[in-house]
Amino acid sequence: MKTVSMKRVTMVVEDTIEPLVVKDVHDLGATGYTYTVVHGEGAKGTRPNQWDGPNAKIEVITTAEIADRILEHVAKTYFEHSAVIIFVDDVEVLRGEKFTHINLRKT
Repeated sequence: MKTVSMKRVTMVVEDTIEPLVVKDVHDLGATGYTYTVVHGEGAKGTRPNQWDGPNAKIEVITTAEIADRILEHVAKTYFEHSAVIIFVDDVEVLRGEKFTHINLRKT
């Protein structure tokens, strides 16, 4: 089967800002996302704990251009005041047109 090269942007954010990040992702051109409630441990300890709410993991499959927009916007908007990590990796997907407004099929 023919696959299409895309980017997967993964963000782990405080659950309280998840609606804001999801709106931003759509506004920046992504066609969708996957949201999961997660917990884990990092440099600042274990989250969630009894005082903090859960974390949200938001994954977006998109083009390299939109991935770059998301990375730049999230870093500029949320890094200073919120607990956020973000990373991007290369993925191969079937039905790439589901992840972009551009028709990726070759005729």
